[in-house]
Amino acid sequence: MLSWSKLILRSLAFHVRIHGAVALGVAAATAVLTGALIVGDSVRGSLRDLALDQLGQVDEILMAERFFRVSLADELAADETFQKHYRSVTPVLLFPQGVVQGQGGDDGASRRAGQVLVVGCDERFFQLGDVAPPTPGYDQIVLNQPLADDLGVKVGDRVIVRLPKATDIPADSALAHKTGRSRSLAGLEVIAIVPAQSLGRFSLRPNQTEPRNAYVSLEQIQEALEEPERVNTLLVSSGQATPPGPEASEALAGALRPTLEDYGLSMEAARVGWKQDNETQWIVDYWSIFSSRMVFDEAMDQVLAETLKPLQGQAVSTYMANTIELIGGNEEGIPYSTITGLDPSAAFPLRNLDGTPATLDDDDILLNQWAAEQLKANVGDPISIKLFAPETTHGEPTEHEYTLTLRGIVPLTEPSDPYDGDMPAVYNKAPSLYNDPFLTPTVEGITDEDSIANWDPPFPYDSRRIKPRDDEYWENHRTTPKAFVSMRTAKRFWDSRFGLTTSYRVPRGSATEDELREAITTALHQHNTPGFAFLPVRRQANEASRGTTPFDGLFLALSFFIIAAALILVSLLFQLGVEQRAAEAGTLMAVGMSKPRVARLLTAEGAAVAAIGAVLGIGLGIAYAAVMITGLREWWVDAIATPFLSMQITSKSLALGYVLGVATCVVTIVLRLRAMRRLSIRRLLTGEATEEHGPRGASRLFDLIGLALLAGAVALGLTAAKLPGGEAQAGGFVGSGALLLSGVLLMVWSRLRGRPTATHKGRLLPAVSSLNALAWRNASRNPTRSTLVIGLMAVASFLIVAMSAFRLSPTLEGAGGYPLIGESSLPIFVDLNDPQARQDVLADPDVLSGATVLSFRVKPGDDASCRNLYQSTRPRVLGVTSRMTELYDPGSQNSRGAERQGWPKVSFAWAGSAATTFEQNVNPWRILLDDPGPGKPVPMVLDKNTAMYSLHLMKGIGQNFSITYADGRKVDFVVAGLLANSVLQGNVLIGERAFERLFPEVGGYRFFLAGNPAAAARGDAAPNEKLSAALEEAFSDEGLDMRTTSSVLRDLLSVQNTYLSTFQSLGLLGLLLGTFGLATVQLRSVFERRKELALMRAAGFTRSQLASMVLRENLVLLITGLAVGAVAALVAVLPYGITTGTDIPWTQLALMLLSVLVTGFATGLLAVRATLKAPLVAALRGE
Repeated sequence: MLSWSKLILRSLAFHVRIHGAVALGVAAATAVLTGALIVGDSVRGSLRDLALDQLGQVDEILMAERFFRVSLADELAADETFQKHYRSVTPVLLFPQGVVQGQGGDDGASRRAGQVLVVGCDERFFQLGDVAPPTPGYDQIVLNQPLADDLGVKVGDRVIVRLPKATDIPADSALAHKTGRSRSLAGLEVIAIVPAQSLGRFSLRPNQTEPRNAYVSLEQIQEALEEPERVNTLLVSSGQATPPGPEASEALAGALRPTLEDYGLSMEAARVGWKQDNETQWIVDYWSIFSSRMVFDEAMDQVLAETLKPLQGQAVSTYMANTIELIGGNEEGIPYSTITGLDPSAAFPLRNLDGTPATLDDDDILLNQWAAEQLKANVGDPISIKLFAPETTHGEPTEHEYTLTLRGIVPLTEPSDPYDGDMPAVYNKAPSLYNDPFLTPTVEGITDEDSIANWDPPFPYDSRRIKPRDDEYWENHRTTPKAFVSMRTAKRFWDSRFGLTTSYRVPRGSATEDELREAITTALHQHNTPGFAFLPVRRQANEASRGTTPFDGLFLALSFFIIAAALILVSLLFQLGVEQRAAEAGTLMAVGMSKPRVARLLTAEGAAVAAIGAVLGIGLGIAYAAVMITGLREWWVDAIATPFLSMQITSKSLALGYVLGVATCVVTIVLRLRAMRRLSIRRLLTGEATEEHGPRGASRLFDLIGLALLAGAVALGLTAAKLPGGEAQAGGFVGSGALLLSGVLLMVWSRLRGRPTATHKGRLLPAVSSLNALAWRNASRNPTRSTLVIGLMAVASFLIVAMSAFRLSPTLEGAGGYPLIGESSLPIFVDLNDPQARQDVLADPDVLSGATVLSFRVKPGDDASCRNLYQSTRPRVLGVTSRMTELYDPGSQNSRGAERQGWPKVSFAWAGSAATTFEQNVNPWRILLDDPGPGKPVPMVLDKNTAMYSLHLMKGIGQNFSITYADGRKVDFVVAGLLANSVLQGNVLIGERAFERLFPEVGGYRFFLAGNPAAAARGDAAPNEKLSAALEEAFSDEGLDMRTTSSVLRDLLSVQNTYLSTFQSLGLLGLLLGTFGLATVQLRSVFERRKELALMRAAGFTRSQLASMVLRENLVLLITGLAVGAVAALVAVLPYGITTGTDIPWTQLALMLLSVLVTGFATGLLAVRATLKAPLVAALRGE
C-alpha cells in the first residue's frame, strides 16, 4: 500500500513543472519578507556601529557647566572602587559650539564653519580611539575630514578658532559683560586631517551625519581662556568591548569627590579688626562661602541652606544700586552703591547707632552712617533706590525705582589708613560690624579696581556722577554696603532665575575650615547637585541605535504590493495546478478518499513546495536587501541623510523570513483550496474546477452597494474641497478616490459574477466587435480570479498615482512667513528689531528695512527631526518670546504694524492644539505665554512629525513627555500644540518664561527666523539675500549661519517624499510582478478552453482571430484594472493639485503605468503563443 509520504513525494515529482512555478512565487514572497528584515537589521546594526565607533573606547562622560581641576581625574583614577570597573580617566576641554575660520579652496575665499566640536586634548585622548594623528602642540590644530572639506583647507594651512570665553556670571545678568565673550586662537597650523572615523567623528549626540571636529592643544586653550590646569570634561573608559552596567555607573558616581573649588565655590576667612594693646581684636570674624557665579543657583542654595543652618549660617544677598537718594532732599543722590539683603540672627545681629536692635520690615531700609550723613537723612524719611533689573533683555538693562522708609542708621568706622592695593584698611579704633566689604561678591571690572574711576562695568555707567566723596569712600571702605534691606525685600527687588543669595556667613566658632569644607562637599555629593553627573554614553548609544523608524516594518509596508503580487501569483499558480488535477482529485474522492483528506494531501504538497521555494527565497532575500541598501545609499539617500549603511545579516532574520514566507504562502494555498471543497465529485471527474455564477439578485445588491460607495466618494470629495490645504485635504481627496475605487471594483465583480446574458456585453465594457464581447464574456468565466487580477492592478495603480498627492513642497506656512532661518554657535544679545541696535551692528541698516528678526533661546540637545535616525532622548529646546506670540496675534498692535510694513498675514500651519480660549484658538502660540511653575508639566509645541516619529508621542495633544538632562534634572512637558510640516521640526518649543526658569544658565539667543516675507511672497529674493549676507558678516565672530527656510524645509520634507518615491518604485515592481499573474490567468484560461478553442477553429475561426481574442482577454483585465485605478487616483490627485498647486510628477507616473501596460502586453503574448500551439485534433476527440 502506498504510504502518505510516498504519495506526496510521487505527486510532487509528477507535477514538478507546476510545483516549480509555485515555488518561484513562494521564493519571491519570501525574498521580500526576508529582505525587509535584513534591511531593518542593517539599519539598526549600522546605527549601533556608528554610535559606538564615534565614542572610541569611551564608556561614560562627565561634562560640567563649569571648569574644575585637572587633578580630579587623577584622584578618580586612583580610587579602588573605580579601578574595579574602569581602566582610565582622560581630562579634556569640550566646546560643542566652536567656530573655525579658514582660507582655502580654488578661489582662496575665507570660509567659516559654526557648530564645530572643538576638543582641547593631549596625547591621552587619541589613545581612546583607532585613529592616531600627531598630538597638536602650541599653534597647531588637527581637523577631521568633513570640517577640512567645508573650509577647503589642507595640511599646512592656517585657521582661526573662536571659543566662548570662560565666565561664571550668567550672560543675561545685568552685571555680566555682553561683549568680548569669545576668545580667538589665531594662526593655528593644520598638521593633520583625520578621517571621520572613530574619534575622528567624536560626538556627544547620536546622529548619522558626520560631525565637524577640531582638535587643539589642551594647554593652549587653558592659557587662552585663563583657566590653567582646569577642564570641563572627563572621559571614562573600561577598555572593554561591552560597557559596564548600571551598578558600575553608581560606583563611578560614588567614587567622584569634587572639592568646593570644583563646584565653583570658595571659602575665606572674613576678618576686620583693630589692634588694641598689641593684640588684634576681630570685630568681623566669620567664614564666607561664595560662588564664582556671583550667586548660588537654586539647587545649590537649598543644599547650603540646609547644611549651614545648624552652624548658624546666614544667607546674604548683595546688589548694586545705581542711586540712593532722599526723596524731597536737597542733596544729590549717592551713585553706584552696594546694598545688602539679610535677616538678622543671634550670630549676626543688626544694631542702630545707639546700640538698639534694628528691625527691617518689607518696605524698610537701613543706611550706614556715612550714607545718612551725605544725604542728610533721618529715621522715618522716604528713601529712593534705583537699580537695574537683574536680568537683561537682548543685553539691555532696565532700571527700576523703589521707595523705602529709613528705619535706622548703622554705625561705620573710618579707618586711619585706607586700602592700599591688596592691603586692607587699618583702624586705630574699633570698627563696627558694618565695616564689612566681604558682604559683596567679586565682580570683574568693579570690585577688583583701586578706584571708581577705573571701573569697567558691564552696565551703563556715567563716570561724571562720581564725586570726590565717592572715590574717598571707595578708598576707605571698598565694597562695604551703604544700605541694608530684608531678604524678602531683596527677593522682591533683585531676585532672578540665576539665584538670589550671593554668600553665606558662618561664625568661625561654629566649625573649623576643614570641618566646614567637608560638611558642604558631603552634602553636595549626597544631594547629587547638578553639574557632576556621569552619562553612560555607550549604553545610551546602544539604546539610541534602535532608531526612530523600524526599517524592517517600513520596507515590509513599502514592499506591500510586491508581497501581494507574489502571494496572488502563488494563489493563481497553485490554483492552476489544482484545476489541472481536478480529475485526479475527483478520482481519489470517487474511490473513497474524503474531501478533507484530499484537501490535506494537496495542502501537504503545497506546504512542501512552499518550504522548498522559501529556501530559494532566502538567497533572493539577501540579494533584495542588498539592492534596497544600495538604494538607500544612492537613490533614496534623502531618507537617511547620509550613505552610512552596511549590509548586516543575522540568523534570526533569515529564520524569521523563512517561517513568514512559508506560513503566508501556506495560508494562501489553504484559502484557495476552500473553493474546491464546494465542487461536486462529478464536476471534478469531468476536469471542471471553476466557479459557478451567482444569482442575479446578488449582483443587484452589489450594484447598490457600489452606487452607495460612489455617492460617498462624491460627498467626501466635496468635503475635502472645503478643507484647508495640506495633508488633511490630501487625505480627504485620496479617501474619496478610494471609495470610488472600491465602488467600481465591486460593480466590476458584480458584472463578472452575474450569470451571462445577452446584455452583459454592453453594460460595462462597450463592445466594438464580436471579439471584444467574447473577450469580456470569457473574462467572466472565473469572476473571482479575474476580479483578483483587476483589483491588484487597480489598487496598485491607484496607490502609486494617489500617493503623489502626499508629496510635500516648502510653503510660507511651514516657516510662519519667514524666508530666512539662522543659527549661531555663540549667543547673540543684540535686539535686531531695535533701530539703534541695527545702526550699531550693521554696516547697512537699511537691509533690515521692512524685515523682522525673531530670536529664540536655545538649550542644546539632540536633533529630533526625521533626518536623525537615532532615538532622541534629549531633544533641543527653544524658548519662544512673547514678541513672536504677539506677531501671530491678529488683534495685536504689533501685527497691524507688521501689515503696514507689507508683511503677509501668514502663520504657521497647525495640526492641533490644546487651546481653551478664543484667543488661543486664533493664535495657539498664546498657550506658551504662561509658565505653570515648578512641579507642573510645561506646555510645549512640536512639529507633528517630531511628536509621532521621533519622540513616539502617538496620543498627541495632552500627552506627557520627560527629559532627563546630563546634570540629573528631570523636566516634565506636555504636548500643547502640533505644527504641520514646519521648519521648526526637531525642536521642543516652550514659552520664554518657562525656558528661563528651567534653564537659567542659558544666556542670549542662538536661533532666528528673519527676513522680509513680503518680498519673499512676491518672489523677490534680492532683499533677503542681502539681509542674509549682512547678518552673517555682522555676527561672524558668533558663527551665525543663515539659510533660506525653503531649503531647510525641502531637506526635512525630502524624507517623506523619498519614502513616497520608494513606495511608488517598489509598488511598480509589484505591478510588474502582477502582470505575470495576469499571464498565468490567461494560460489557465487557454488550458480550460482548449476544447472550446478547437471547436471555434473547426467552425471557421482562424488562428490569428483566436490569438487576437486571447490577447484582448488579457488586455481587458489589464486595461480595466489600470483604468479603474488611474481614474480613481485622478479623482484624488487632480482636485488636490489644482487647489494647492502641488507639483504632481505626471510624466513619471505616466511612464510607470505605460511600463506596466507594455509588460502586460508582452506577458499576454505568452497566452497567444499557447493558443497557437494548442493541439486541436486531440482536443476535438475529447468532445
